[in-house]
Amino acid sequence: MMGERSLMLGVIVSVFFLLPLSGCDQPHLSGIETGKINLTRDPLQTLSRSDRPIVKEVKDGMFTLTPVAEYDISGVVVSKKRYKEGWEGEISPIDLAIVWGKLAEPGYERDITFWQSQRWYFFKYGERSRLDHSTIATHSGNHHMIPATLNVRKALLSIQKNDQVVLEGFLVNLKGTYKKKAVFWNTSLSRDDTGQNSCELFYVSRVRIDTKVYE
Repeated sequence: MMGERSLMLGVIVSVFFLLPLSGCDQPHLSGIETGKINLTRDPLQTLSRSDRPIVKEVKDGMFTLTPVAEYDISGVVVSKKRYKEGWEGEISPIDLAIVWGKLAEPGYERDITFWQSQRWYFFKYGERSRLDHSTIATHSGNHHMIPATLNVRKALLSIQKNDQVVLEGFLVNLKGTYKKKAVFWNTSLSRDDTGQNSCELFYVSRVRIDTKVYE
């Protein structure tokens, strides 16, 4: 009897301490936008009005991010992948595969399967798919997310598959040092490219998930 009561107390104490800790990982709401997210438009990319470098420092390294384009994407998240290892995982903790246009319309998710691995994203579709390879490739993209703030980081990590999102910031090129070794990472500037170096390296300063906004 005493043993069972001790076990129950241990479970209650564990839950009591876990709840506040999980709350610490939640982003702080910056605002609400009730207007419908436009999923039909292509991502907006314009020449960056600022070439001022952004410096990011981590435990074993320092990186300089050079903005090359302002970037604003609205779409549906079809896959997410968390990364923790190496300098890439420190500077960019999550990749999001996002679709827009026809691919974001209801019903098309049944025609295509998306998945991610090793900083790549992949898709496959059946013979009866209503979409061809070119349409899928030019209306979807894998984005390496670099959060501008801790709150933006928490917001990005909270995003789930099938969420409708609007993400704003800069496409950047990165160079720096990590554990005394030179490193670099460049962004794609095209929605039409595929294969090596075709992903967007995205410095995100504002996140909207459904109606909730985080900065």
